[in-house]
Amino acid sequence: MTEPLKTVGNVSVSTYQNLDGSNFTVCGVEEKYKKEKGYVSAFLGVGTNFKDDGMFVIDLKGGYNYDKKGVFNQNLRIRNKLGKETESIQFRYSPFSVDAPVGKNTNIYCNPHYAGQKDFKKVKWNHSVGVFAGVTQKLNDRTSISLEAQRYNLQDIKDNSGKNWGFNAIISCKF
Repeated sequence: MTEPLKTVGNVSVSTYQNLDGSNFTVCGVEEKYKKEKGYVSAFLGVGTNFKDDGMFVIDLKGGYNYDKKGVFNQNLRIRNKLGKETESIQFRYSPFSVDAPVGKNTNIYCNPHYAGQKDFKKVKWNHSVGVFAGVTQKLNDRTSISLEAQRYNLQDIKDNSGKNWGFNAIISCKF
C-alpha cells in the first residue's frame, strides 16, 4: 500500500545579507506536498533589496531523498522574480545535500549547488557554483529559525571579496 500524500504549509521571512552590502529579503507562503522519498512545493511571496526594487517572488521546489530519513538528498529550486527593476528566473540544482539531526530540535545542513539565472532586463545569463551551510533550531512545534553562511562563485575560488560571501537568516512558521 502506498503512503498517503502529506501537506505542510508555512509562512516564512528570509533575509540574505552579502558582505558587499547587497541584500535580498523575502516574505511569503509555501505549500509543500511530501511523500516518503521526496517533496514538491510552491512558494508565493514579496521581496525587496531595500534599494531600488520590490518584487513578487514565485518558487517551485522539489527534492528526492537518497535514504529513508532524508539526511542525504538532491533538490531543485526554480525562482522567478518579477518587479519594476527585476525580471529573472533562476534554476538552482543540488545533486547531493545533507540535512542531519544533531539534537532533538536541531539540524545542520550543507547544500552545494549550481545556479543559473536569466536576467530578462539585462538579457544575460549568470552562472555560479556555490554552497551554503547552516543550522536549523526548532523553537516549538510550529516555529523554527535557520542561520547559514553562503559562498557564491566557487568557480572563481580565489575571489574572496564580499560579493561572494553572505549570511542568511530564515524564520518559518507552520500552519
